[in-house]
Amino acid sequence: MAVRVRHRVAIAALMSILSIGALALGGSAAAAARDHLRVDVWVLDFDPLIEGVPLTTSRGWGDPFGLDAAYSADVAAASTGIIDIRLARTTTVRDYPVKPDGFRFTNATYGACLVDPSPTSCTGLIDYAAVLNTTFDPRLGTPCEAVRRGRVDEIWLWGGPFFGYLEYRIVDPSSLCAGVGRTFVVMGFSYERGEAEMLHDLGHRTEALVQGGIGLALWDRFDGQRARYGQDFACPDQPDAGHPEVDTSSTHAGNVHFPPNAYCHYQYDRQHPVLSDADDWLSFPALTGRLTEVDAGTWGGTQQGFMLWWLGHLPRHRGTWNGVDTDWWTYVFPAHRGRS
Repeated sequence: MAVRVRHRVAIAALMSILSIGALALGGSAAAAARDHLRVDVWVLDFDPLIEGVPLTTSRGWGDPFGLDAAYSADVAAASTGIIDIRLARTTTVRDYPVKPDGFRFTNATYGACLVDPSPTSCTGLIDYAAVLNTTFDPRLGTPCEAVRRGRVDEIWLWGGPFFGYLEYRIVDPSSLCAGVGRTFVVMGFSYERGEAEMLHDLGHRTEALVQGGIGLALWDRFDGQRARYGQDFACPDQPDAGHPEVDTSSTHAGNVHFPPNAYCHYQYDRQHPVLSDADDWLSFPALTGRLTEVDAGTWGGTQQGFMLWWLGHLPRHRGTWNGVDTDWWTYVFPAHRGRS
């Protein structure tokens, strides 16, 4: 297994929100932004050689190194500097990740999946336990060892279509990694896609971890669109019985698939103004019921713009209220180096 290592790159926190003007922080939220949760990451970039050329280059796909930097800066911006991601190590693996029963793509079998993805070998997930317990670096050892020794807080995997990554995988204590007594997250990114999809993955991770931390009753007051996940993925020209219109008089922040003014999945560009209490959640738990008009223009009409806007409205005050943390970023990044 050929491995190439890039050394530590520290990503400076971007302290201002870019092009999400609806996010007005106010004094107390800005003060909270001076706290930092440091997150050290080991990036494993599976980028096999195709006739001597990296897969990313041969297919004209994205550069993980540049995408990592842009994503880290965007997370810092959305969290107003609370999340300080540092790329502790980036390891390029010139091979495909292993799947269950030891199956591993060859260039020929992978190329066949790009033509016809129907075989189960194309669609199967990786063997997470095997990957996390493989030595990829002589200094860090296996990903499990690196987490167990406190060298890194989470793992990012890069790969192409059909490599078999989940958008995120929450690893519970002493499950896939013996001796690791804390929860950590493995992110799965595709270099066929871009930064918007990376933020989309983080959004689903956020939904899962925050819901688990605060409970669905409180989450639904923030989200307001969760029930729509049960809708099919059709998007008719107008709302219908299966895709009902939103109540324009009182919405919330929405979720990863449904902005507050959306009646179908991924409707990030809908020019349909609604009144939302999303801004009010920056004062949580001191909610006032304040409503602000929003539509696609609020977040620039793109998936990336919406994800930055949406993540930028997560409550972020230090403290607790009724047994929940009032800084929801601590749920999103359960493994971190503490506040500074």
